[in-house]
Amino acid sequence: MKDIIDHTGSVESIEGTHVRIRILQSSACSACQAKSLCASAEAKEKIVDVWDTHADRLTVGEQVKVCASMQMGRNAVLLAFVVPLLLMVAWLVVALKWLVLSELMAIGGVLLLLFIYYIGLWSVREKLSRKFAFWIEKD
Repeated sequence: MKDIIDHTGSVESIEGTHVRIRILQSSACSACQAKSLCASAEAKEKIVDVWDTHADRLTVGEQVKVCASMQMGRNAVLLAFVVPLLLMVAWLVVALKWLVLSELMAIGGVLLLLFIYYIGLWSVREKLSRKFAFWIEKD
């Protein structure tokens, strides 16, 4: 199994060690031979910010690979989806079974809990940006 996630893109700008890379993120369908016959194929352009100490070896417009570890992807999914889901389920069980709140109050509590959770993630974004770092490989 591959331990690295990579996307090919082109260098859009270089400012010191900060490199902005435009990638075309596509679903599995968009790479399919029959995509012209199917309405579900999709692709999106995204800009990825990478801090690379060797940015001086790159040029604007150059094709590069943006890489990340598979573990980093797993951790991102865990923080973005799994932890909030577990928090929601735990809160709903506590609110409905033990605190005997109405469903409307329980849902309001879920929304407040998610708001607090995502604000907490946003507040530690600098620390997370060091943990979730991409690197560049030349094609």
